[in-house]
Amino acid sequence: MNSEKLLSVIVPVYNVEAYLPRCVDSILQQSYPSLEVILVDDGSRDGSGRICDEYARRDSRVKVIHKENGGLSSARNAGLDAAAGEYLTFVDSDDWIEPEAYGPMIALLEQNHAALVCGGRYDVDGKTGEKTLGLCPKKTETVSGEAMAGRIFLWDGCDSSACDKLYRRCLLEKFRYPEGKVCEDVCVTYKIVLEAETVVLWDRPFYNYYHRPNSITTAGLSETSFHFSQHTAEIYPYIRDRYPNIEPQARFFRVRSLSHILLLLDQAGAEDRQRFGGEYRQARKELRKHTRFFLTGPYFGKQERIRDLLLVLGLYRLLRPILHRK
Repeated sequence: MNSEKLLSVIVPVYNVEAYLPRCVDSILQQSYPSLEVILVDDGSRDGSGRICDEYARRDSRVKVIHKENGGLSSARNAGLDAAAGEYLTFVDSDDWIEPEAYGPMIALLEQNHAALVCGGRYDVDGKTGEKTLGLCPKKTETVSGEAMAGRIFLWDGCDSSACDKLYRRCLLEKFRYPEGKVCEDVCVTYKIVLEAETVVLWDRPFYNYYHRPNSITTAGLSETSFHFSQHTAEIYPYIRDRYPNIEPQARFFRVRSLSHILLLLDQAGAEDRQRFGGEYRQARKELRKHTRFFLTGPYFGKQERIRDLLLVLGLYRLLRPILHRK
């Protein structure tokens, strides 16, 4: 391993004073010697900005950017613009990493002449503190970028998360995250991965994903609830037209996003169902186009086929109590 190559760790920060020290300490305690930590204070209204500045005063490896609030994508993009490292990675500020993560990842990157390493993660329940194994590659191996994109679409040991991956700088130079959207990783990561000739999948969970109560991923129904499906509406034709070998996987991804919308709305209150009635009808119409695929194609279990058929027919909400009766 060439320890002289700088690793830039980009940490978007917004109102996380209770979690930020755990996150930053886990990065600074890594043994990899050539490290910079870029803390992007995205207009925090609590003490997060002050904590960032304290870390910068204590440790020369820490750089701080203070900016107006623009969201996660805006903060990541600001970090990318400021990063000096040949390697890049991301950590969300309420998460943290295991000891001795980055050194082994960079070693795998160099030994395999790869452009990207993807490891695994733990899911940590913010209410109970329970830590369970989340998505993680089943074994350490090298695959093509196209093969990894197919696995991402199936949630097969990996997904679109930016944070459980370590990249060569050249892989990210032409990409930026879309501002004003959630699920922003979904519409960027697969394109980054497709640029990589060789990817290393690492069978070690090193990233701790903290499921914070009332976080963006646990909030109620809103316009942003449909961003995932909006992303897959672009992803599926892009893959179908350019990468036919992984078209079924991308189609599965599209179907899952459509059924996700219908499930959300079928379980929502009357006010939300009325408010988002247009989105509901459009999702049913789109899912209907894939009926043959989800009834006969790969990747779907029996329960999924039944559920998606009922969603297409508009019967899921009516029959849900029977389907889930114990």
